[in-house]
Amino acid sequence: MKVTNESSVVLRHGKEGKFSRGYYYEGPNGQQFYRTRREDYQQQQSPKQKWNSLSFAAAQKQLTPLWNNPEQAALIVQEWKDAMRIGPNNRSYPTAKGWKLAMLQKQWRLDNPFEAWYEQYLAEISQKAAEKTASEETSDYMLRHQAEILEAQAAALREQLKARHQQ
Repeated sequence: MKVTNESSVVLRHGKEGKFSRGYYYEGPNGQQFYRTRREDYQQQQSPKQKWNSLSFAAAQKQLTPLWNNPEQAALIVQEWKDAMRIGPNNRSYPTAKGWKLAMLQKQWRLDNPFEAWYEQYLAEISQKAAEKTASEETSDYMLRHQAEILEAQAAALREQLKARHQQ
């Protein structure tokens, strides 16, 4: 949507406030535009993206108290210099704080491998789905989904029974 501004010199950029539905930006020829966008894009992550987001959040949570302590910060800077600014995946980091964040992320990922985390994630999702179907305010989609799961389990059990009788 094209927006006219009172002053041709001053252009608005970004969001007006935290409750704004969209943001202002400048077009290629100096025109000003306003674009609305959905703010729920962080909620639509793949499992791998969620795992990476969790590693970042955990590393950030560990880094903040370390960096606020002057002795720990000096130690981090010394470790960064000793590592010649090289962090995980042989990447060079211009700041000691960024280097330490990457190292903490790598450590979290080693402690929580994706496969094991993904199994736990699926178990949590299926538990939430079971809780939703047990409640009175269940959606038709969730009921159909649970019915399909139960039908698949019943079919597998029938196949096992059939295999036993054929032996």
